[in-house]
Amino acid sequence: MAKIQEMTQLSPTMEEGTIVKWIKKEGDSVSPGEVLAEVETDKAVMEMEAYDSGVLLKILETEGAKLKVGRALAIIGKPGEDISSLLEKAKSESSSSAESSLAAAKETVAPKESKPEAPSIPQAKEETKPTLEIKRETISETKSVSPEIRGQARVLASPLAKSIAIENGIDLHSIIGTGPEGRITKKDVLDSLGSKQSSGGFVNSGFAVTKDETIPIGGMRKTIAKRLKESKQNLPHFYLNVDVNAGELEKFRAALNDFKDKNLGDSYPKVSVNDIIIKAVAFTLKLHPKVNASWQEDSILQYGRIDVGVAVSLEGGLLTPVIRNTDYKSIFAISGEVKDLAKKARDRKLKPEEFSNGTFTISNLGMYGISRFTAIINEPESAILAVGAIEDKPVIQEGQVIAGRVLSLMMSCDHRVIDGAVGAEFLRTLKSFLENPSLLGGF
Repeated sequence: MAKIQEMTQLSPTMEEGTIVKWIKKEGDSVSPGEVLAEVETDKAVMEMEAYDSGVLLKILETEGAKLKVGRALAIIGKPGEDISSLLEKAKSESSSSAESSLAAAKETVAPKESKPEAPSIPQAKEETKPTLEIKRETISETKSVSPEIRGQARVLASPLAKSIAIENGIDLHSIIGTGPEGRITKKDVLDSLGSKQSSGGFVNSGFAVTKDETIPIGGMRKTIAKRLKESKQNLPHFYLNVDVNAGELEKFRAALNDFKDKNLGDSYPKVSVNDIIIKAVAFTLKLHPKVNASWQEDSILQYGRIDVGVAVSLEGGLLTPVIRNTDYKSIFAISGEVKDLAKKARDRKLKPEEFSNGTFTISNLGMYGISRFTAIINEPESAILAVGAIEDKPVIQEGQVIAGRVLSLMMSCDHRVIDGAVGAEFLRTLKSFLENPSLLGGF
């Protein structure tokens, strides 16, 4: 019996997905576990598997379509099977969804009619489509190809190239691929995006003036906005700051890398200050388990595991890969894992289990020269540590004011779980570890 394949929830926070590429085509046989399509979620481009066996009788949505979780994607069944009723059902669900979206848009627009200078979000989205259509017409005129033919032509492009194009509202038909057989690569799309941005304005009196641009919001950015807004509204944040004398920390890092170069070679990457901070945080959480916890409405869950997340910035947002069982890993192992996970995050290849269910998060903006900042807690965790830059500052040593190297740490805490004294004790211990990093060898 034929069945509808729905848009599957591929990550815990996924609410909708964009079809980047169909791996199977109509008429192909499929089995449970086989990859049907590549889908961009709010976190990464992931493989969506079939959960029925048979033949892919009908593809209901084309590449580039953005669908809510649970929406019909395709029909799988036996060859020659009558699927008219399923097609009608899928069409009906699609129409109902479209009508609901339109009704919601009208409700949002109505109160704004008296304030044309501040259009609502749905209006901005409705204006985006004509802009893309105009671009397609211009392209088709330039290349002497009709819009009808161009709309049917299959674009040969890598999944990552398609994902970037979708996020930035770029028509892949306008890009000439430099890959094998004219395949459009990530570089081709980024080059096109850079050209588009640089050609958007004109020069007047020595100043470059650019036009307003509506930037499409990708699934990742929507999820980040939603989760951080909820965290800031729902969690009673308070902040604790401590300055660390980082002289010994920098010496310790130099000694580790010198040891690596002489004894380990290229088998391990160079250790960063952040790698040492991750290890120190893990040991500090072991000594202060009340910080390694989360609010459960009717109880507080104190984790038995220590899984430290590390915020990684990437195009379109950020992800937080998690180092599992951080307290049991060496600094060298942590360093290697952080770099591997960060690369996977930037390539959009992280699996859900690699960026979810952390117990504590570290966000480091020191490499950008930021002295100190406050970060928003990553729910359901109860704290996040914001790490600033190591700077030259005067410090007191043995009663003398000398030139020193100072690192600023700012911890955001959920006051429902962490009291001020508990957070202060945590930072005091962490400060001791970082000012005397040789102590880390004892745990």
